[in-house]
Amino acid sequence: MKKFILGFICGIGLTATTAAYAVSSDIIQAQLFPVDIEINGVSKKLGSEYVVLNYMDHAYVPVRFLAENLGLGVRYVDSIPLGKYISIENEPLQADELTKKVWDIKFRLSIGQDQSYVKELLGNPSAERTDDDFQQPAWRYDIVPTNGYQFDAIAIDTLGLETHKVGAQLIINWNKDDKIDRIQLMYSFPKTNQILLYLLNPDGTTNEAAYE
Repeated sequence: MKKFILGFICGIGLTATTAAYAVSSDIIQAQLFPVDIEINGVSKKLGSEYVVLNYMDHAYVPVRFLAENLGLGVRYVDSIPLGKYISIENEPLQADELTKKVWDIKFRLSIGQDQSYVKELLGNPSAERTDDDFQQPAWRYDIVPTNGYQFDAIAIDTLGLETHKVGAQLIINWNKDDKIDRIQLMYSFPKTNQILLYLLNPDGTTNEAAYE
């Protein structure tokens, strides 16, 4: 259901040759609508994971495909106490490095991505743990650390965050197929003493809160 919710955005009205109809208040039937997508005059081919639907003469277009081709970030949030919503944001191109990295983690990382993708996005990890000690393999990223910063554990250094020796830390847990299983991010911007926590759980839900 979460992938389906992320998959489609409502609201492009058009005349179509086939109609779709509601079955009940929470289930609909819709027709596949085999069209290509053009963005700013450039044709964009839909991958095999995407389809366009026709429902009551409206086209429902994959929101992730559309947003990312417009240079936007998109993520599905199922969080307490924030509730359920789709978040779409501009990439903060003019922001500082910490803000950019936090945005990349929230909007570019998702459950099931592989290690090569993570390295392409974030570079090599600051520390790694294999499964030799019978724990789940994990990587730690130190984001915007001060010169000479060191921390040995595969864990969050809350003291380092509180004293701004490191701007953010990310823990990525890997499953047996070396795909993202869970992530934990904690960060603190220099202008505030508040530490913020962001979790991406194995089922795709998220938790965001101030750390206390």
